[in-house]
Amino acid sequence: MATSGTYNYNPSLGELTLYAYNLAGIRNTALLQEHMETARMASNLLLANWSNRGVNLWQVDLVSVPMTTSQAITQITGDGTTATVTYPTPNTPIYTVGQNITILNSSVSGYNVSAVVTASGAGYVSFANTTTGTATGGTISTTNPASTYSVNPNTVMILDGYMAQIYGNNETDRYIMPISRSEYASYPNKYQNGFPTTYWFDRLLSPQVTLWPVPNGSEAFFKYYRVIQVQDSEFTSGQRVDIPYLWLDAFAYGLAHRISEIWMPAMAPALEARADKAYTVAAEQNVEYAQQYFSPQIAGYFR
Repeated sequence: MATSGTYNYNPSLGELTLYAYNLAGIRNTALLQEHMETARMASNLLLANWSNRGVNLWQVDLVSVPMTTSQAITQITGDGTTATVTYPTPNTPIYTVGQNITILNSSVSGYNVSAVVTASGAGYVSFANTTTGTATGGTISTTNPASTYSVNPNTVMILDGYMAQIYGNNETDRYIMPISRSEYASYPNKYQNGFPTTYWFDRLLSPQVTLWPVPNGSEAFFKYYRVIQVQDSEFTSGQRVDIPYLWLDAFAYGLAHRISEIWMPAMAPALEARADKAYTVAAEQNVEYAQQYFSPQIAGYFR
């Protein structure tokens, strides 16, 4: 029996949109520009909905955050009262207000000082300084690695985290546990130094992850597996949707249901049922097949 011998079927968003409109009872020749704008919006909201529903395994990657005491500087600007340092993000330190830092090797000598942090955030830190003007280069130096690090805003969730230590050519990894905001708030000494055993993922618009205890310098990296959001869905240049082959049917029916709510409301209930069924079929395959072990964690709490 003759077969294609290929495994390349991956229709563009435009092709999937035409099929979705056909499922909703709208033929290709009836489509106008506003139909396509509806489809672009609907497809992106559909993908956002999928990110909310659970772990999309094809969107999982591994991030390595270096536990360094020296952060490269992009630029320093000063107004005679305050100097502000900027540096790349994500996966770089967020310094604590009141923390001691040292600026080294700046192109303007007046910024090469030891100072106390007065304001900070993802990619910047400020301190009192009388120098004016702009400088480039240099580093921010601290005694120990920071406890908090910026996270890429396209991160949906962190799945697993571990600390990596390097001994010669060998790496030893130690798994650390996630905690909630309430658990972190309950820790009486948030600046305690030691080997981190927990992390708190603060899901802000500019998300960040905090390690506890504060790294003591023996660690090389904090590594974590994360789920990232699906890439934007656009018609430009025949772009394809950032989903695997097994999810094409679910996407087509999900898109058909959303556009039918606007352009063919009478079809919406039936398409919703088909969309839910297609999603369930795809989601049942979107799992890792491995043995699972359940072990309760029992611990006392003392104030």
